[in-house]
Amino acid sequence: MSNGAQNDAKKARDDSSRAADTDRIQLAQLLAYAAEQGRLPLKDYEDRLTRAYAATTYDQLEELRADLPGSAVSPVRGGKQNPAPSTLLLALLSGFERRGRWNVPRKLTTFTFWGSGVLDLRYADFTSTEVDIHAVSIMSAQNILLPPEVNVEIRGRGVMGGFDRTILGNGTPGAPTVKIHGFSLWGGVGIKRKARRPRG
Repeated sequence: MSNGAQNDAKKARDDSSRAADTDRIQLAQLLAYAAEQGRLPLKDYEDRLTRAYAATTYDQLEELRADLPGSAVSPVRGGKQNPAPSTLLLALLSGFERRGRWNVPRKLTTFTFWGSGVLDLRYADFTSTEVDIHAVSIMSAQNILLPPEVNVEIRGRGVMGGFDRTILGNGTPGAPTVKIHGFSLWGGVGIKRKARRPRG
């Protein structure tokens, strides 16, 4: 076999063992389920989650789930992402809360008017590698709580109010990127990285 053919064969093997974003997201969901069921302590869950997002091969992903019951990481490896439907969370003279385990869509709008809102992503299942949040707060307040590992980009602004821009930066390599934009008028949008708490 010529050197060129050998190189092509090696590249094909490497490509077939390379994990896709979809596989990392599916494993993250499996780990979250195991933690929710009490089969993974919080510290172990967060350690495996960090390693899952950084994984580049199927072998690395399989190693992280080998002792957990459930199906294979992905029945169809490298499948296309299937993000949850776009969502609107609305609080007009009222409030909304989204906490616990829920599917985070690729596009999410939060709107509060004389109300309040809490959007907690710490225990949620990401369904895509990028999340776009459009946050609007008018004469009201809303808080967005992010897990430590996500990457964050913020482009919001406050007019006679506040739009938190203090947590810009990188999280874990390979983790989802949360892009937050919008504005507040006589109100506030608070954005914080917050540690998960053990479930008791």
